[in-house]
Amino acid sequence: MSDWPYNPDADPYRDGLARGVILMQTCGECGQVQFPSRVRCIHCGAAEVTWTEVDGAGTIYARTVNRRPAEAAFAALVPYAVALVDLDVGVRVMARAGVAPEQVQTGGRVIVYPDPEPPVLPGLLFRPVAG
Repeated sequence: MSDWPYNPDADPYRDGLARGVILMQTCGECGQVQFPSRVRCIHCGAAEVTWTEVDGAGTIYARTVNRRPAEAAFAALVPYAVALVDLDVGVRVMARAGVAPEQVQTGGRVIVYPDPEPPVLPGLLFRPVAG
């Protein structure tokens, strides 16, 4: 079990990942998607934000290869790539590669999806899009 702090505001996000979907807040006023979750829209200030399912299509903004585990639960995965991914819905997320590190390229198109067997907390994986 991880000793990372618990944030109850992220429960809908984590619950969605456990069900195999990515949920993020969408503003009822301006329609913008935001991540991480907040009480108000970061774009227009509206308080009407709801959780909606988003698509995982995106582009790798930056990547790194971890050759030492971030914590013991990741030891069997090294080396593994982690990337910041700009999702097409307008937010940036961090995800671990579900493929070998050499298949991960900055600027590459990817699909981000919930990790079906997370080493610790629910999280995101990604895989390159063919073509």
